[in-house]
Amino acid sequence: MINKSKNLLSDLEQIVNASIDPAMFPYKKGNSIRVGKYAVRTTRHGHKIFDCESNCMIAETFSKTAALALAKSSSQEHSNARSMDVILNVDRCIQKWYNDCVFYRNTMTKSSDPIRSHVAETRYDIARTETEHARRQLDKYIYS
Repeated sequence: MINKSKNLLSDLEQIVNASIDPAMFPYKKGNSIRVGKYAVRTTRHGHKIFDCESNCMIAETFSKTAALALAKSSSQEHSNARSMDVILNVDRCIQKWYNDCVFYRNTMTKSSDPIRSHVAETRYDIARTETEHARRQLDKYIYS
């Protein structure tokens, strides 16, 4: 029992003393979210990702999830242009399906025709499912 507690104590000490990559932990600073050397700022048209070292904008995204995924992917050492393109493509899909959801929800509430309302409800369910699926794809970039 004492051996196990000494091992646990030494393991905990190694974890605490190990160097931690700052890109692993996003934090809020002012009006932006910082991930490593990148900052994500919210604008009226979406979210912008800035490189704080070179003080330039890297990309603009529709969703905050895509902005955080892009910032985390860019801050890691093994980042590449392909992962950036994949994240931006998924973000465009989220934007498309989200706008479809807004349109179909409006059609459901404003339509007096039950057939049209039912069709809009079915299409809304499909669009919402696709939006959630795309967000889960981006979550893999954030949590990996």
